[in-house]
Amino acid sequence: MASPEALVSALADPDRLQLFARICTAPDGLEASQATAKLAKRLVDAGLVTVTEGRYRAVPPVFRDALAKAPVDPLDALFRHGRLVSIPHSGRRRQLLLAYLAERFEPGRLYSEQDVREKLSMVHDDHATLRRYLVDDGLLQRSNDGGAYGRPSEARAAG
Repeated sequence: MASPEALVSALADPDRLQLFARICTAPDGLEASQATAKLAKRLVDAGLVTVTEGRYRAVPPVFRDALAKAPVDPLDALFRHGRLVSIPHSGRRRQLLLAYLAERFEPGRLYSEQDVREKLSMVHDDHATLRRYLVDDGLLQRSNDGGAYGRPSEARAAG
């Protein structure tokens, strides 16, 4: 679930905001194209938009869900303006953080190293450390050649 800050951050770029408005006002969704793919990726990653049958569609409940989260989230102190400002070295908060980050990856889908870098860079500049922690805790698996990553279908709890 995206935080309100993450949603605002995804919409902060005028071009992304304009694309989101076009998606929202298209009755049957907006046709996905190469011209909009880069801008739409950030909207999709934030959960604001889905891509089905070659069309972008808005996900209005994401706003309600972002505001409905528990008021005392142990991860809140780690984020400022939708960005991770502190990576716990160990403990329960680190486990919660890694589980939260792992949710950005669909179980069973393969991601290139570039895909993983992009998703984690949206949260923190030290994407390599986050990726390593996710792999070490079994929340992401790395291929033998190191070129592909995937979230196991049933990721074990970090511990």
